[in-house]
Amino acid sequence: MRIIKTITLTKDDYYKRHLHIINPMLPKNLTPKEIDVLAGFMALNGTISNDRFGTTARKMVIEQLSLSLPGLANHLRSLRDKGFIKDDIILPILFPHDESQEYEFKLINAD
Repeated sequence: MRIIKTITLTKDDYYKRHLHIINPMLPKNLTPKEIDVLAGFMALNGTISNDRFGTTARKMVIEQLSLSLPGLANHLRSLRDKGFIKDDIILPILFPHDESQEYEFKLINAD
């Protein structure tokens, strides 16, 4: 049986949904708030020229998610500790394609 569903989302929700979908396949799972923070910075792609985690970008994400500066710093530290951010770069494998992303899962019944 094949199940197909198409979902159209805003840019912010696109990155959040993508991270929720791939989260079970990641070596370390993201918390819902880490997904929100990471998606917030991913959505800045093209908006912030060179410093994705600089002051301007942080202010934008703080405002969008209603976080405090220390709260954001804690989530970013956790994302770095889990290896999803290295040298102020989000791992490229976490980014979906720009316009659309397709997923294929295969479940096998072992019984």
